[in-house]
Amino acid sequence: MKTIITLFTLLTVFVAQAQWTTETDVNTLVAESEALDMQAKGTSDGMTYVVFWKNFGEPVNIELRMQILDADGNQILGADGMLVSDQIPMGTFTVLWNMVVDADDNLYIGVTGTGGGDPAYVFKFDSDGNAMWDSNGVNVGSGNKVTILPLSDGDAIVSWLASTGTVMQKYDETGTAVWPSTMPIELESGFTAPANFFEIGDGDIVAVFHSLLSGVNTNLYAQRYDSDGNPVWTNATQLAEGSTVFNRNYTGVQDGDVVYMGYFSAANNRFDSYLQRINPDGTIPWGINGVDFDVEQTDYEMNTEVAFQSGSQYVWAVSTFTNSTQDQRGEFVQKFDKETGARQFTDNAKEVFPLGSEKVHAGSLQLKNDSPLFLNKEGADNGATPTTLNAVYLDENGDFAWSEETMPIATFSANKGRVQYTMPVNNQSVAVFKEDKGEGEKIYAQNVVDEELSVDEFSNASFTYANPVQNEITLNSTVAIEQAAIYNMLGQQVFNKTYNGTTQINIDVQSWTPGVYIMQLKADNGTSKSIKLIKK
Repeated sequence: MKTIITLFTLLTVFVAQAQWTTETDVNTLVAESEALDMQAKGTSDGMTYVVFWKNFGEPVNIELRMQILDADGNQILGADGMLVSDQIPMGTFTVLWNMVVDADDNLYIGVTGTGGGDPAYVFKFDSDGNAMWDSNGVNVGSGNKVTILPLSDGDAIVSWLASTGTVMQKYDETGTAVWPSTMPIELESGFTAPANFFEIGDGDIVAVFHSLLSGVNTNLYAQRYDSDGNPVWTNATQLAEGSTVFNRNYTGVQDGDVVYMGYFSAANNRFDSYLQRINPDGTIPWGINGVDFDVEQTDYEMNTEVAFQSGSQYVWAVSTFTNSTQDQRGEFVQKFDKETGARQFTDNAKEVFPLGSEKVHAGSLQLKNDSPLFLNKEGADNGATPTTLNAVYLDENGDFAWSEETMPIATFSANKGRVQYTMPVNNQSVAVFKEDKGEGEKIYAQNVVDEELSVDEFSNASFTYANPVQNEITLNSTVAIEQAAIYNMLGQQVFNKTYNGTTQINIDVQSWTPGVYIMQLKADNGTSKSIKLIKK
């Protein structure tokens, strides 16, 4: 193993106690009800939103509910969570829906009814479960695939596939429409469907969207829009020639005004994974399709997840590989230079789990110290046979960072579905999943906590500072600080300074734009700590 592994021999991975349990075959029950569908998102302070559809019987059929777990795994909203809505006309099934957390840890939920007319609703809640828009949600129109982008000023862009094609509308903090009418996301011909949205400079947004071909098959495009919803580029930019699908979520990340899309597509009777770079002027410097995850044309590359950490030189990606008959599966990792797209793990990626191991990633790819952290699901995953969930942490070379290679997270003998994995906060991340332990399909959660002995200096430190800040950041520390860097919520570095072991920092922020910023502090031994600051 590489040199870094010496450091990780000091690492202990364990399941913290409180509402969390050390019994990985039991896990923490999220809600008493059986769940038809669910999603989960983490917050900047380690809480976990879980939104789920509960089977309720006629005439409601399905109702939308929400649970919030605090950082200790305690249920904030009672044993069965809280009702979000039982007024959305639903059949006996669900369709595409989305949820996203903004910079202030507020939750947006975008859902579509299935009981006729497909009405589309958006809900907004704070981390106490209080409705911030109308308690019945905002009916934004009719359509499918409601997609939400919270903006740094408190507004939000909401987009959906309407009967006339994809449209979008801007809503203010109260849920009131800002633009006089919806604005289209369109090409010269054919329908479009929303995919991903990114806020960049000057109040503009970059929309990645689908051009519908036949059935669910699509091509990916991008367009930049100004703050009034008008297109900026003369023509939308086609990102890929291969066939994607609009009913799948593809992962996008950004570095300032540059957007990176991870996706896999079908072409030439095979599947391949790519990373595409989109510049703010609409150019794609890596060419149509972007950079291939693996240039070898033997195995199929599928289910791509990408991740990026502010200030890093690299974009990470994981992909599930299958053989051509898709009866064997394994997992591979790749690392791309964000400027050139150069593959860091040869042209053929790096094997994490071999084909035939039936070990593949599940949920989102996260980064800790700019190294991959993810869940792997082990087993046939055919909906009937048992599977287990394990945590995997790789070092900067793509090697296993833990001597045990993987750590058990969910080991009950049952299939795991709707697997979600939240970002690490204070060395803790949370897996959320659905399984039947004998009482029906219910939602469970399990935390993963890693404690490095080398970070004791900062974990035992205390900091004194005013928050929100207005004119100046004044921070006092009980340990010596060697460096401070501050990033805005677009990932842009707005401050960076090296100190000589100071215990007090003073930073003039009078000219800064109001909003949320992340301060990263480094001690003289290289350990770090992040602090969220609000500039008023």
